[in-house]
Amino acid sequence: MNLHALKIFIIAAKHKSITLAANELLISQPAVTIQIRNLEKELNLKLIEGRGRGIQLTIAGEFIYEQGQRLFRLEQNIENKISDFKERNIQLNISSSYIPINYVLPPLLAQYKLLHPDIFINVALGNVANVEKQVLNYESDIGFVVRSNVGHEDLLFDELMTIPFWFIVHPDHHLANKMIKLGDLSNEQIIFRERGSSTRDLLEAIFYSNNCSLPPIGIQLQGLHESIKAVEAGYGATLAPSFSVSNEIKDKKIARVWVEGIEIIQSLYICTRKMEVKTEPFITFIKEKLNENRKVL
Repeated sequence: MNLHALKIFIIAAKHKSITLAANELLISQPAVTIQIRNLEKELNLKLIEGRGRGIQLTIAGEFIYEQGQRLFRLEQNIENKISDFKERNIQLNISSSYIPINYVLPPLLAQYKLLHPDIFINVALGNVANVEKQVLNYESDIGFVVRSNVGHEDLLFDELMTIPFWFIVHPDHHLANKMIKLGDLSNEQIIFRERGSSTRDLLEAIFYSNNCSLPPIGIQLQGLHESIKAVEAGYGATLAPSFSVSNEIKDKKIARVWVEGIEIIQSLYICTRKMEVKTEPFITFIKEKLNENRKVL
């Protein structure tokens, strides 16, 4: 495949405009068009269609655009790693969803950094969907996600630990400290997480799989801590990992609600691209420390 033509196509697809692509590349519009036509001829696929003053990608064009972006990110990733090796500057880029980075990873990262002071560790926060995308697109080396169902043909998911999840309410709530049926929550005001959050996916799956109506969304918040604080302030119910609320329950700031016949368990996974080698020492360290601290966690 002509990578030069592919790069020009990706820039045109990014702008949805031949004119803007030509301006960025400092070449003529006909030159951009010729390169894209040559790529279409090489692939024997129609990649773009005219749309007014802009362009629209075909289904094949969308695929080539997405995969081409990943290819050039990989190229940049390789160049960055080569530069790191030359300068003896090793960087570990990590993406994590909310629960791991707030409740599991900080002490482990601190211990690893003390053992490896020459490694620069950069951590980005995102929901599960964003974390997986960042690893897939070579924006991160490793991802940490919490979810019950995983699977992507280009990613590996290695289970690190399991996490119980509990429904929680304010101590004065009429369901506080009670054993109820799941359907009893269908009419309650529930605090939902944002789309792409594994906790929201889990909450919806619990109700759907048990043939219960999904509760109305009382409030939608982007963050577990914010959801817990809303319950603590006296509003509605939410679903939270046990270790994030155990102290608040002990201090009677919030209360647990038991659901008859349902045990809610999620798994914490470490997510990597296939055929990665550089991350193995870090992954081994994380596994060993979690095994040592499993009872505490």
